[in-house]
Amino acid sequence: MNCLDALTSRTDLAIYGNNNILLFALEIGLSIEDIHTVAINSLTDGSDDKKCDLLYVDRDSGKAIIAQGYISTDLSKSEAPANKASNLNTAVSWLLSKNFSDLPEILRPAAQELDSALTDGVINSIEIWYVHNLPESINVQKELDIVIKTADSLIKRHYPDSGVESIRSIEVGRNILQEWFNSILVPIIVTGRFEIPVVGGFETSGDQWIAYTTSVSAKWFHDLFNEYGMKLFSANVRAYLGSRKSDKNINNNIKETAQHNPDRFWAYNNGITALVHDWDIIEIDGGKVLNITGISIVNGAQTTGAIGSVSIENLGNAFVLVRFVRCGNKSVVEDIVRFNNMQNKVEASDFRSNDNVQDRLRNEFLRIPDAIYTGGKRGGEEDKIKRPPNLIPSNTVAQCLAAFHQEPNTAYNEKGKIWDSDATYAKFFNAKTTARHILFCYSLLKCIEQAKMELLSIPEGQRTDIEIGQINFFRQRGSTFLLTSAIAKCCEIFLGRAIPDPFDLMFPENTNCPQAINAWKPIIEISLAFSFYLNESLESNLKIVSIIRDDLSKFRSFIDATKSSNLSIYESFRKFYNGS
Repeated sequence: MNCLDALTSRTDLAIYGNNNILLFALEIGLSIEDIHTVAINSLTDGSDDKKCDLLYVDRDSGKAIIAQGYISTDLSKSEAPANKASNLNTAVSWLLSKNFSDLPEILRPAAQELDSALTDGVINSIEIWYVHNLPESINVQKELDIVIKTADSLIKRHYPDSGVESIRSIEVGRNILQEWFNSILVPIIVTGRFEIPVVGGFETSGDQWIAYTTSVSAKWFHDLFNEYGMKLFSANVRAYLGSRKSDKNINNNIKETAQHNPDRFWAYNNGITALVHDWDIIEIDGGKVLNITGISIVNGAQTTGAIGSVSIENLGNAFVLVRFVRCGNKSVVEDIVRFNNMQNKVEASDFRSNDNVQDRLRNEFLRIPDAIYTGGKRGGEEDKIKRPPNLIPSNTVAQCLAAFHQEPNTAYNEKGKIWDSDATYAKFFNAKTTARHILFCYSLLKCIEQAKMELLSIPEGQRTDIEIGQINFFRQRGSTFLLTSAIAKCCEIFLGRAIPDPFDLMFPENTNCPQAINAWKPIIEISLAFSFYLNESLESNLKIVSIIRDDLSKFRSFIDATKSSNLSIYESFRKFYNGS
């Protein structure tokens, strides 16, 4: 299937105009489950965006992406305009300059979020993307090389202790986009033939698979990674994440071992599992050579990336244990990928997908009309391409639960912690968490996101002062989660009764998601009038809990003070809530 045809079929992305290609690339390139929630918080496109269409900051993965998009109506053109790539130099200069007072209102929250993440030392990789629908070109790459130099200079000047290890550019043109798209459908995209000198090994086989286990020089993997990069991980559920100088960072420890104790690397490391199309062993001059065709590393991406980022001279005589697995059965291949990653930190939600709470929630969601909840389990290839409109994504569910239960800071800045930490997970996913309660919280967040899109769709010259103020609120990073918390704190006012346990809040049986979203609309319209009182929390990047609590209390006080004038609206909400 052609990637551009797949993009055209994604009618859900049409609301973002020409930014749809940016979001499509981000979705398939990073395996993002809920691209709409990401879009709400990451798009910066506007009349004064300083040539930055998108800034994506992910504290969990340690990655920041600065992106510019372009769509040509003439697909016969041989390359995209290079000046659009050079525009990224402007974007990088504004975002990394630390001159926040000079930044336009549309870009300031994005720059402040990036500044906060860099200052906290949680970003180890910065990527500059130019995404378009034409072939890649040398002219564009030359411009992007200049952008990299600018970014590197600004990071060294303003963030010398940030721990950023990698700054790279990617021209995501038609070919790269197709390559990423193919990686969803085809597990192995590095298809060449490789000869690997080995000292010995053994063959093992099972039901519809056969493997060869041996020791391979770390230098061989160093060269392989530096030639093919992320393509090596096409069948993996997570690519190399980079490393930070911390004893707690596994990748940094792998690098330290490879550099300073290469002779112990084999003993210290768990090894690598790789899928191959084929393999065979031949004898040459008394030695053995393993011939493989195609390779995708399904377990050991962090080992491979760490080896690849060490100077080859420092690897000495380091070896790594490797299993090369050949399998022609698609469903068995999927299981090989899945089970090989059960023992490592992959997607945080993967580790919870089989627990009792998620099993129960998946069953409960079967009774919610027209809703799909996977509970952390990965969808099939078809889901990744078409994204069912009734999918309720697991990560967004975790975030909306955290926000609703008064932790917008966790929802926005520490979403991985919800799945990683047993204590945090138990706060939001426990015996009291039900599918109907999730729908109650999720529909609130989605209604808020819709309200933001509706405001942004108003032409700039036609916006009232009130609408401009609300748009400025929504431009702050994390604002949708903070407003979710604020509205949740006022549910007793909206419903006119005490709520001993917020987990009991749920709409009537057989309420579907569109109905639930629609029920929240009048509540959100009223609440937006008081969004100004939440700004102090946003200015602190949702990182100071005491400020968040104060802002939420102030917000609730204003909602309470005006409840008499909004009583008819609250009565209508109560009737829907009570099923009457």
